[in-house]
Amino acid sequence: MKFNFNANYESVKKEYNLEKGQYFKLSEGANRVRLISECLPHQSFYKNQLTFKWLCQVIDRKDGIVKPFFMANTIYRQIESLQMSEDYAFTEVPMPYDMTINAKGAGTKEVVYTTTPARNNTPLTEEDKKAIAEAPTVQELQQKIRDNEKEGTQIQNTMKGIAPAHEEMPDDFLNEIPFAPEDKK
Repeated sequence: MKFNFNANYESVKKEYNLEKGQYFKLSEGANRVRLISECLPHQSFYKNQLTFKWLCQVIDRKDGIVKPFFMANTIYRQIESLQMSEDYAFTEVPMPYDMTINAKGAGTKEVVYTTTPARNNTPLTEEDKKAIAEAPTVQELQQKIRDNEKEGTQIQNTMKGIAPAHEEMPDDFLNEIPFAPEDKK
């Protein structure tokens, strides 16, 4: 069967945001961003553990690209404090200023985050506005993530021989898998 990898990549790179990077991931030290969307609650499983993050979108100031960000609750609460403060209050997103999220111990369970707002409000550039307009909404992003997680779970369950609740697996299901163990039960 003929298959053109380049044509396939070109057709999906915009839909899946491949050309602009995947997710914003905090690295050790200072991470400067602009929060540009509301934050949606997002539960998922990571290494068989239920996790909770806030899904939002930020402009990564390292490269100026809009990226999805799974924000830790501690960061969310610090932004909440900024919003309620006299000096840094804001009522809309995108936020009127950038912020620096410092991560100490990034990539570990013991990570500590501190959020520092910029001293001054700065308007979004034309490039920022264009990037925001071209990016999917955070609601569209969350739906796509949920759809992918659901599809991934269904595939994993099928591989394990677990039928989805709405469908029954045939008794000889394992016989149809060429790599099933010889001692099927």
